[in-house]
Amino acid sequence: MADESLVRNSRLLGLFTEIVQGPEGTLRAVEAAGRGIAAEARCTLAVLADKLIIRSGSRDELIESALASADRLMELGAIEDDLSELWSRRRERGLGDEAFEASLQQIVLRLEAWPLSWSRQPE
Repeated sequence: MADESLVRNSRLLGLFTEIVQGPEGTLRAVEAAGRGIAAEARCTLAVLADKLIIRSGSRDELIESALASADRLMELGAIEDDLSELWSRRRERGLGDEAFEASLQQIVLRLEAWPLSWSRQPE
């Protein structure tokens, strides 16, 4: 199954897929997870686009650019970690529908905003 191996390559997609397919899923949670899947695709495209930018400048400017990219990827990793923690709490039944849905919505909003805040263009 080629689709399964593709999902396994993305931690975010895997988590959102579990939320959609899980028996705990409410309509609101499934809708948010669907938005999360679309947002994850936009994040992936933003990362790929950044890798294709040919940068020029001094050594210090190139290092600064690389560090900025690393910081952005760490932000994305933090979003992934938050989703993973939220889903773990949900599966353990320690989190009710409303609290889960509200937290999931916040994570999806952060994920949707992530590529929009990365407006780095070649200089």
